[in-house]
Amino acid sequence: MMIIRARFLLPTAFALPFLIAQPAAAAEPITFAHKNWSDLRGILNVFDAFKQACLAQPVTLELPEELLPEGYQIVSSGLHALGFDTGSDPKAVVLSKTGDEEKDFAAGEPFIELGFPTDAAPNGECRVGWKRAWDYPDGLEKLIAGTGGVFDSWLSFQLKAVRVSRPDDMFGVGSSYSSVGEWAAPCLDSTWCRVSVLLTLTVEEGIYLTMTRGDPPTAPGGG
Repeated sequence: MMIIRARFLLPTAFALPFLIAQPAAAAEPITFAHKNWSDLRGILNVFDAFKQACLAQPVTLELPEELLPEGYQIVSSGLHALGFDTGSDPKAVVLSKTGDEEKDFAAGEPFIELGFPTDAAPNGECRVGWKRAWDYPDGLEKLIAGTGGVFDSWLSFQLKAVRVSRPDDMFGVGSSYSSVGEWAAPCLDSTWCRVSVLLTLTVEEGIYLTMTRGDPPTAPGGG
C-alpha cells in the first residue's frame, strides 16, 4: 500500500518546481531589420519597435535597458523634447539615437518613449515616433498616394490590429496626406490595447509617424 501511494505522489513531487512562479524573462534589445528609408522599410521598423516595446509587456523600470537598441542611449523625456533636464527622477525616458528629438527627426531615426507606471496608467505609457525626409528626388506625389493608400492594410497585418475609428471617405493623388486613426491590437499577452496612430506625408517635410499605446478597450471596437 505504501509503495502504491509513493508511486502516485512521485509525479506531483517532480511537478512542484514547475508550479512555482518564475520571474518574467527580460525583453530582448530592439533591432531594426531595415535601413530607415522613407518607405515601407522605415514604416516596418516603426511597427516592429512598437510591437516589441509597447505591446509585448508593461513598462517597468528595467525595460528601457532591456530594449535599448545598439547605438542608442537612454535620456529623460524632458531632455529629449526640450533640451534640458529637471534633475529629478524622470517619469518617462526615451530610447534615442541622438538624445534629442529634433536631431532624431533630422537624422531620420525612430525613438521610443517609455512612461513609467502610475496609478492612472498601471501598465505605463509607450510611444514610438519617426520623421524622415524623402530619400527619393522624383515621383513624390505618387509615393505619397501609394503609401497612404496601403498604410492601413500594412498596420492591420503587422500588428494583427482592427481599426476602431472611421477610415477616410476618399483618397486621391496630391502633395500631402494625413491620417489620424484609432486601432485595437492584441497586447500584454492577454488583452487588447488601443493604438493611436498619426501619419503625415508631405512633399516638403517627408514622412512623419507616431504610434501611442492607450488604455485597453474591452474588445476590438469597444472601450
